[in-house]
Amino acid sequence: MLVKSGFLVCLPFAGVGTNAKNMNDQVVPTKHNKHMTLGQIADITPGLGTVMIEYGHRFYVAYYAAKAGNWGLAGYEIKEQTEIQEVGEATRPGHAEELKAFEHAYLDPIQAAIKAKDWNAFSARYAAAIEGCNGCHAGTGHGYIKYRLPTHAPESVPSVVW
Repeated sequence: MLVKSGFLVCLPFAGVGTNAKNMNDQVVPTKHNKHMTLGQIADITPGLGTVMIEYGHRFYVAYYAAKAGNWGLAGYEIKEQTEIQEVGEATRPGHAEELKAFEHAYLDPIQAAIKAKDWNAFSARYAAAIEGCNGCHAGTGHGYIKYRLPTHAPESVPSVVW
């Protein structure tokens, strides 16, 4: 176990030479001068439900940004969507393959439409991504979660002119 500048790095030989009987009991310092066990850190790691709140919000903002011709913001939101997805891939590795497949099948084509500043392509690819979202939810036993694009632009994004 190596702690450098407040970040925890797990090495293949982590735990060698430690007094912890179980790695979950290994105590590490946080960047806020607090000490927590690895088990405590694991317990507060966000699951996909938490990640998907941000994921869905960024997806929503991207749509209305593109619709308003704010292609820079639309591209930023999709890029950030893939970054928060990486948290889900890391914390729920059992879903990493599905998340990556969704990214390549749907988000990459949306980004291409954004780069081309092509509303028609964006709109079609966005609609396909919604179907993909809902199909993934159904396929993973969460069919009761159905993404629907809100009918109005978000009011919660500061300094954005729609």
